[in-house]
Amino acid sequence: MKHFIFLILFLTTASLNASSNDTQLILKEIQNLRDDMNKRFEQVDKRFEQIDRRFEQVDKRFEQVDKRLDFMQNILYILMGLIFASPFIAIYLKDKKDLEERKVLDNVKAMMFVMRELAQDDDRFAKALKSASLM
Repeated sequence: MKHFIFLILFLTTASLNASSNDTQLILKEIQNLRDDMNKRFEQVDKRFEQIDRRFEQVDKRFEQVDKRLDFMQNILYILMGLIFASPFIAIYLKDKKDLEERKVLDNVKAMMFVMRELAQDDDRFAKALKSASLM
């Protein structure tokens, strides 16, 4: 029976040592897996940082394009305003020209009236107006 107890003790001690070695191996494997995971997470973090930088560059490009489009849109609005306003501007300028011509014509009529009045008193002046077909 002594041998049997000794054998049981020996086997339990050996199994404890073996299980202790297995536990150490498992813990080392877990630590290796953790280290590997941490490295991969660091790589993923770096990749996300690179992607964030690229998105910032793309955002800057879009902002530049947006500014250009705003500038072009303002130019388009100005051109459209000129296109729609040009008939009214033409009408205004024509009316202004007609008014100036009417003033000149009124002045000429007034001068003719005055010259006819003067021609009634002066025969030479009357002959001059008749020869110019103004009377």
